[in-house]
Amino acid sequence: MVLPLVTEFGHGISAIDAQYHRPCRAAIHLLVEQGMAALIDTGTNFSIPGVVDVLKSKRIPLENIAYVILTHIHLDHAGGASECMHLFPNAKLVVHPRGARHMIEPAKLQAAVREVYGEDEANRLYGDLIPVPAQRVIEAAHGMTLDLAGRTLRLFDTPGHAKHHIAIQD
Repeated sequence: MVLPLVTEFGHGISAIDAQYHRPCRAAIHLLVEQGMAALIDTGTNFSIPGVVDVLKSKRIPLENIAYVILTHIHLDHAGGASECMHLFPNAKLVVHPRGARHMIEPAKLQAAVREVYGEDEANRLYGDLIPVPAQRVIEAAHGMTLDLAGRTLRLFDTPGHAKHHIAIQD
């Protein structure tokens, strides 16, 4: 097992290299509090085996992932969300209200990506998107909070890079 590059910031915060195009281009952030964890962004489908390897190396059971939080739904940040939800049975997917429908029914999002990149390149970069069950999706309302084992995460609507962008205050 070759782990992706992991940068430790302290306070239970790690950055996992998403292995997107080249090293250190995109990161997936892991927050751990009292054995429970949240992922902020997922990278692509192809990033997820590395994330699972890091979780195993840190002895974090997949059942202990409470949240998968997407800053926005561009596939270099959110393409692995459905695979995460498949692997992390207790996780809730937290996403901007404008992005939630695309995670629940990703056909339009996938079609748009294939239109931009072409089918072969879109498949090479991102793979297939699988619908996330609606009951596992939390729409991130501006100012709402999440409780990660007593650690408060506040979510903010922060349009700019995308209209469906959120920021997380820890």
